Amino acid sequence: MEFTGEQIAIEERGLASQVEDWATRVRRGADGAVTFARPAETTQELDAPYTGLLTGARPIYGYAVVDGDGHLLDRSEANVPAGRPGPPSPDPVLSSGPALDGSGVLLIGELYVPEAGAWLRVARARSDVDALANTFFAQVLEELGWVALAMLAVSVATVVAIVRMSLRGLRQVAAQAERITFDNLRQERLGGEAAPAEVQPLIRAVNKALDSIEVGAAAQRDFSIHAAHELRTPLADLRLRLEGPPSDADRRAALRDVDAMARLVEQLLHIARLDGGGGLHLRMLDLSETVTQILQEAAPRLVSEGWPIEAEGLTSPIPVLGDPTLIALVLRNLLDNVRKHTPPGTSVTVRADEDGTVCFEDTGHGPPPRIPESDFVRFARGPGDMRVGSGLGLSICETAMRRMGGTFRLDRSGGGCRFMMAFRRVADSDAR
Repeated sequence: MEFTGEQIAIEERGLASQVEDWATRVRRGADGAVTFARPAETTQELDAPYTGLLTGARPIYGYAVVDGDGHLLDRSEANVPAGRPGPPSPDPVLSSGPALDGSGVLLIGELYVPEAGAWLRVARARSDVDALANTFFAQVLEELGWVALAMLAVSVATVVAIVRMSLRGLRQVAAQAERITFDNLRQERLGGEAAPAEVQPLIRAVNKALDSIEVGAAAQRDFSIHAAHELRTPLADLRLRLEGPPSDADRRAALRDVDAMARLVEQLLHIARLDGGGGLHLRMLDLSETVTQILQEAAPRLVSEGWPIEAEGLTSPIPVLGDPTLIALVLRNLLDNVRKHTPPGTSVTVRADEDGTVCFEDTGHGPPPRIPESDFVRFARGPGDMRVGSGLGLSICETAMRRMGGTFRLDRSGGGCRFMMAFRRVADSDAR
């Protein structure tokens, strides 16, 4: 009942507003004829349900201009109210009555126009749902339009305030990030307690990246310290020998020191290139052919000095992905380790398998237990004289193999020293 009553009230207010608006269009001409200046429709091609104010397939309103005796002075094509008007009134009078063509009951609003001496009667079918909907939304916009605008403004202001409050913690995190430098990297991290929960994973990821950067920076500092120490000792010995008249033994020792420093500088350059990560283009190559070529270039000196070398499995092609320069770097470092850390007469075997694995082994005493099977530490030396080698060779080999997508490890399953290098095998169909 409440809903029905409010519906009727909305209909009555809409109809009263419409008759008051159109009453100003009723005029009496100089010849005494009373006419109604019909309002222009917004368009003559109305969209479904083809309902306009006075035109269209189903017009919302109809009208009739009548005199005191009920004679029709002007009328619409549809929804024309029948009957006589009531007494003159300055306010709209609402009633219901039949349609002139008998189509049904109409809701009628009439208003006396004293300037024309006639009544304007505006009518609308009670059964027209589209007319009711149009009237309803028009009344809602009229009564609640300003309220809706005010609510919209309040909503926008509330959203802006909430967003600013929620981003306050993120601004604090940004300020913390600006304070992080290379000098305070060990102490400073991003604190995300006040940041929104949605950015917590990002903060944790950034802190993890900072941890990795700190580890890398520490490794670089240690590397610089070790490199400086390795160069300082032979330079000091070389200076002592050059201060006095050099003997043959001092001359030979000085040449060994110069060779050691040149080798160290060369290895440092290799590490810098490998750590830099640029300029590497892997391609498909024949592992057997590449290893054979490297041994033909590097093995004669080692053989002439008393270390025999045997090669196995290098007769058939083995397609792999790699870089000839890096493969040569690995094998030359291993051959150099044999010359430095094993006595003459130690035999060396280089064997390649069809699965892309190269085995480099010798019959020496083998590495000490403190040498790991992988993840080789830089500046870690083998047994014997602490001045023999720089401790960079195995780390260089492992880094080079990783750059080619392979692995490098120490195999302790047999006697002597055995290193296994696994390359990325290329399918035979791709190789062809």
